Amino acid sequence: MAETAAGNDFEEAARQAASALGRIVEWSMPATRWRAVAAAVEAVGQSWRAGDGERLRLAAARLALAGPRLVATRHEDDPLVPAPAEVHERSNVLITEILSRSRSDWPTSRTEGEDDRDGGGA
Repeated sequence: MAETAAGNDFEEAARQAASALGRIVEWSMPATRWRAVAAAVEAVGQSWRAGDGERLRLAAARLALAGPRLVATRHEDDPLVPAPAEVHERSNVLITEILSRSRSDWPTSRTEGEDDRDGGGA
């Protein structure tokens, strides 16, 4: 049962990450704020490649926090701009990777991934 819970945790973290990445296209912020978003997108990518559900969940939360502020605390004179092309492209690649990976491919535990060796030709 622990393996199923771990798999569901990774699945949920992946879903949250894809959702957070998908919102980037809607964001407009001062150009200086996009650096934090780019770093958060990279953290999502690293966590995704590592297959670490907890890191992926934290990276998705970091990405959400890097986005536009919901409440303005002061007037900002910097113009609002959409995501830079590199951030937009990287987020789209990650969304595609996350959504195209079938549920059966998602890790269900650390040890189970060690048994997923390719048996050879068909």
